[in-house]
Amino acid sequence: MVVFLIPTYIFSFKIWLIPTNLLEALVSVLFLAWFIGNFNKIPEISRSMFKSSFFPPILLIFLGASISTIFSDDIITSAGIWKSWFIVPLLFFVVVLNAIKNGKQVQKIISSLFFSGFWVSLIALFYFFSHNLTYDGRLKAFYESPNHLAMYLSPILILSLYLYFVFDKKIIKFFLFAAHCSLLVVLYLTYSYGAWIGLIASLFFLLATIKKQKKIFYLIGIMFLIVASFFAFQINSQKFQGMIDFSYPSLSSRFVIWQSAWEIIKDHPFNGIGPGLFQEYYLKYQVTLEPYLEWAVPQPHNLFLAFWLQTGLLGLLGFIWLLFRFFRIKINSLAIILMATMICVLIHGLVDTTYWKNDLAVVFWLIIALNYKAIRLSY
Repeated sequence: MVVFLIPTYIFSFKIWLIPTNLLEALVSVLFLAWFIGNFNKIPEISRSMFKSSFFPPILLIFLGASISTIFSDDIITSAGIWKSWFIVPLLFFVVVLNAIKNGKQVQKIISSLFFSGFWVSLIALFYFFSHNLTYDGRLKAFYESPNHLAMYLSPILILSLYLYFVFDKKIIKFFLFAAHCSLLVVLYLTYSYGAWIGLIASLFFLLATIKKQKKIFYLIGIMFLIVASFFAFQINSQKFQGMIDFSYPSLSSRFVIWQSAWEIIKDHPFNGIGPGLFQEYYLKYQVTLEPYLEWAVPQPHNLFLAFWLQTGLLGLLGFIWLLFRFFRIKINSLAIILMATMICVLIHGLVDTTYWKNDLAVVFWLIIALNYKAIRLSY
């Protein structure tokens, strides 16, 4: 239920004076129920987790985020981000890691995430047919921006391809394909080039690794051609032409943002600036840089820069180490799909921050947890 209801983070409220949201409340209740139900096993579970190869990099990320929060200029803001985008997702990670015992449960988790993405796509299509779009004609539905919508749906599309491996009935596969077409339509309507490139990279990876599964290979090939055709429809657009000659405002703005982020990193290389404070520092550094093309920039539009700035050098090293461990697992169908999903997140993360949001953080740690299980479960 928590996985299906990941988008409910948009429903925010306060418990006493502490800001929270429905997703955090659901995760907290889930963790409390799991903790109480497994209270006698906690020492054994803790020892098992401490021995895991995933533990050291996760510890570095946690320490980096915590230290950066403590030394933040605005500890209230940073502590809120620390709670929402690290503590809560990590609590969920711990539960998934210990509650999942077999491949059937993995299948249910991925199915729940798939249905979450499918319903979001249907709601987004309702927004589209209601002509509820951004000023430049892009689809964002109930998200803050089209890129946020794309960042949630694109990894779900890739991860849910695993369901083709586990369901044999043609009617179910037909439904899966129809639902994936819905996701593809919505992703096209976001006009998020970063998401499209991430999808192309991950689908290409799958085409290179699952040649023995002929039917699934052809299906993924069709999806690859569909996503590649997104760019074909955009060749004559101002945005596409601007991307080619680097004159498009969004791309030009990103170069300035990355330059600003690097200048901030040079002055705060070890502890970073604290989670959630990029906007403040970005504006402060304007006096030393070229005139900004974009002023409202809460994140540096790059996953690795975001980790360095907001979790310090420790957090960045932990993140890179975690990715290194992630891709060093035995190959099976689940592992291949998970690697493709992470490729989608990382490639898109070169031009956007595909972790730094409530839903994206939970999805990220869910992928890490499933990767851990893929090592130990047989499929």
